Amino acid sequence: MKRVVAPGVLVLLLAFSGCTGTETTGVQSEATPAASSAQEGTGVSASAEPTEATPGPIEVSATPAANRKATSVLTGIQLAMSSYGLEVDAAQIKSASDYTCEQLATGAPQDSIVALTGDVPQQANLDLVQLAADEYCPIR
Repeated sequence: MKRVVAPGVLVLLLAFSGCTGTETTGVQSEATPAASSAQEGTGVSASAEPTEATPGPIEVSATPAANRKATSVLTGIQLAMSSYGLEVDAAQIKSASDYTCEQLATGAPQDSIVALTGDVPQQANLDLVQLAADEYCPIR
C-alpha cells in the first residue's frame, strides 16, 4: 500500500525538526567603487561598472540536524494528527510513537502497526507510524 503524506504536514515537520538549507556560494567579492583612469594621450576616461555577483548553487543536507529534540518531532506528529481532526495529547503521542519504535525494533512491518486505536482514520495511523519511524525513532 502506498502512503501519501500531505505536503503541509511535511512542511510543519521540517519546521519543527529544525531542518534548514545552508547557502554555500563561496566567497563573494565586494563591489568595488567605480574607478576612472585616463587613457594615454586621448584624455578619455574609462569607468569600471560594479557587476553583481551571480548566485551560486544552494546545498541542502538531507541529514537531520544534530540539535533536533524528540519533543519537537513529537509536536510535529501531534500537529499531523490534528490535521485529521484528532485531539491527541502530548503523552498519548509519545506513547504511540514509543510503541511504534518498539514494534519496529522487533521486526514488525510498518503497515501492520496500529499505534492509535478508537475512532481514528486509517491514514492517520499510517502517517503516525511513518513519521515516528522516520523522524522520532532515530533520535529518541
